Amino acid sequence: MATVKRTGSSPSTKAGTELDGEVEARLAEEAEAGFDPATLTRRRAGRPSLTGRAGCSNRVDLRVDDETYQAIRRIAEKDNRKISDVVRDAIRRFLEAS
Repeated sequence: MATVKRTGSSPSTKAGTELDGEVEARLAEEAEAGFDPATLTRRRAGRPSLTGRAGCSNRVDLRVDDETYQAIRRIAEKDNRKISDVVRDAIRRFLEAS
């Protein structure tokens, strides 16, 4: 379903398509014709699993002091990576070494 923005005289979709009478009539006709639920594709909400399999990855929340956070952030910026990737890599290396 399109999100409708009302900016000015005529409504438009987020993509900028103006919803004039012709577009509204086409959408109404399409809705009235119905659809086959078997043709629908299930979409999962959220981010893709890190395991590559369907489902959710486990989540770990933790707090760190400012010095540790800044060190992680510097590494992430230097290597053009996300902070979470740097932390995951550090944990993985720690576990491999133990």
